[in-house]
Amino acid sequence: MFKKSLQNLRAYNPGPSVEEIKKMYGLSRVVKLDSNENVYGASPNVRKAITMDALLPELYPDCQDLDLRLELSRRLGPAPQQFLFGTGLDEIIVLISRAFLEPGNSIVMAWPTFYEYYCHAQIEGADTRKVPCRPDGKHDWKAMLQAIDETTKVVWICNPNNPTGTYLTKKELDQFIDSVPSNVLVVLDEAYIDFVTAEDFPNGLDYLNDYENVLVLRTFSKAYGLASFRIGYAIGSLTVINELDKVRPPFNNPRLSQVAALTALKDDSFKENCLRKNQEVMAMTTAFLKKKGIRYDESQANFIFIRVNEPKQIALICKQNGFLINPFEDGVRVTLGKMEDMKHFLKRLESAIDGTSALVSSKKE
Repeated sequence: MFKKSLQNLRAYNPGPSVEEIKKMYGLSRVVKLDSNENVYGASPNVRKAITMDALLPELYPDCQDLDLRLELSRRLGPAPQQFLFGTGLDEIIVLISRAFLEPGNSIVMAWPTFYEYYCHAQIEGADTRKVPCRPDGKHDWKAMLQAIDETTKVVWICNPNNPTGTYLTKKELDQFIDSVPSNVLVVLDEAYIDFVTAEDFPNGLDYLNDYENVLVLRTFSKAYGLASFRIGYAIGSLTVINELDKVRPPFNNPRLSQVAALTALKDDSFKENCLRKNQEVMAMTTAFLKKKGIRYDESQANFIFIRVNEPKQIALICKQNGFLINPFEDGVRVTLGKMEDMKHFLKRLESAIDGTSALVSSKKE
């Protein structure tokens, strides 16, 4: 009955809710550090805007997101027609996969990186070439170039990368994009670009005038604190945007999401305050990890990838003590929480690492 390509896929599993975890371990408080959400929330102006706005529930929303489109165009530079909006970047990834991929095609991506690139390529029956990240957590862009062949339709660059927080410099990305065949779409997923402080970080928008095959993705879920409103967008050439628009469901962004995004976009001071706090917590966190000799990847996002033995065990110990983090094969990804929460978490992480290290040593003996 179903596509054969679904056989080896897994449905997204969000795990137990916070309330379930509290009951499970007898906790009074749980700190979520597993989903890269903005722990400072959204602009207070958003609450006012969505409360005061006439919802008109019987009417469809603006199919073109016109007010938001015009404001983004004014701020970022590309023409209003170069924007396409989705129900979070997840839907944009679905649209790209649907528009570009079919059996016999392939995509190239780093690994580890955002799982959804792989998932939707598989659904469309395309082959996926996962190129391992370098030991420092960065995309191995030279190896990615070598993985491209005549079947390749899309190359995914997550910059900064999720889950490592690492990035390709402007010089590296210049060389990469210039070397990719013009008939291959290069998607620059810049979901975390607002958190970047590195001076050599490239702005994906700078490539749009010279490369018709470059598509830039951005979102309101992270720095703007609007994850629950599910609104992201793509910026690219009219050729690419017009093709993607053919597979976009009509009225895919609810009116309330559009109002929230436009309001958050205009509150620059709130966003800057969030970014400043993120930088302060990052500095404290990395100083602690360096002092304790705990390995981590240099991050330009609102999370940090910490290299540990037994990541699942570490994550379980932290969860039992009220901190949710995300385990991967060779480390854990930790969202940067509020300062006091992170101080408590780091102490708990250190004791979990010490206990797990003893366990690993015991197994070896």
